Amino acid sequence: MATLERIYTIPLSDAYGHVRTKRAKRAVKLVREFALRHMKAKEAKISEGVNSRIFRDGMQKPPRRIKVRIVKGEDQIAKVWLVGEEEKLREAAKKEEEKKQAAEKKAEEKKKEKREEPSAKPSAEPQAAKNPAASQAAEKKP
Repeated sequence: MATLERIYTIPLSDAYGHVRTKRAKRAVKLVREFALRHMKAKEAKISEGVNSRIFRDGMQKPPRRIKVRIVKGEDQIAKVWLVGEEEKLREAAKKEEEKKQAAEKKAEEKKKEKREEPSAKPSAEPQAAKNPAASQAAEKKP
């Protein structure tokens, strides 16, 4: 079974018929019920973006309506996203990947520089020739 994707404008004005301090919670329940009813799914998951949009103006003043994209997969779970939210998440993930790759490149360059630096430095033998006490200590170590 293929995924089903639709865009809806969900009315949340029914939340205003409840106690002021519970309106946003009721609005989240309305979104979940709407998704279950219209997508005929067993479970509905609401994204962080939808939740933050509902709670943006506080618990007492949720929006009157909200435009969402609902996707139902093969697992019979309806996922509710704000319109355009998933694209923003993808862009943010790409930026993070690019940052990680850049950091890895810098780390590799530093490793290469560290490998090259010891070969450019003079070896310990000439120092031992200058200081006879150090050469005797070096011979006793092995």
